Amino acid sequence: MRLFRSDGPMAPVLRFCDRLALATEWIAAALLGAIIAVNTASVIARYAFSAPIGWSEEFMRYAIVWAVYIVAGASFRRGEQMVIDLIDLVPSKGFRLAASVVSLVATLTLAAVVVVLGLPFLLDTGQVSPSMRIPMWIPYASVVVGYAMIALQAIATFVQPPPSRIEEVTTP
Repeated sequence: MRLFRSDGPMAPVLRFCDRLALATEWIAAALLGAIIAVNTASVIARYAFSAPIGWSEEFMRYAIVWAVYIVAGASFRRGEQMVIDLIDLVPSKGFRLAASVVSLVATLTLAAVVVVLGLPFLLDTGQVSPSMRIPMWIPYASVVVGYAMIALQAIATFVQPPPSRIEEVTTP
């Protein structure tokens, strides 16, 4: 399934994609930690002091959306996304390879469409969130950023598929 040598001119791009995947995983972990901290503080404030934190629910909602979308690219890069593996049961190695390439092209196309159509939407919302009063383009940007990460990692997967996908496509 490799279209290019992973040690050739694309090696810096692959290293960048791997570092980006690791960075997004750490950011998602930090967001999940912040969600736990805010939720704990909110529960304590509500029940111990009868003073709920008004923006906590909104913050947690937006943080979980950001965490999911930014880590989607890293999951894709490792081949951990949800798949229907019916095609992998077909005995023809060529068919499995073709199906894998079609799947990657479809993923890249969808990601490109979401990014291209999502960017103008982000720039034109003019809304603010009800509790935190932040511009709504910030929560909405999670979708565009997440799909941009998926697109970048799909390109890296063309160059160097995750080991699990190489075994699935090449095993008879």
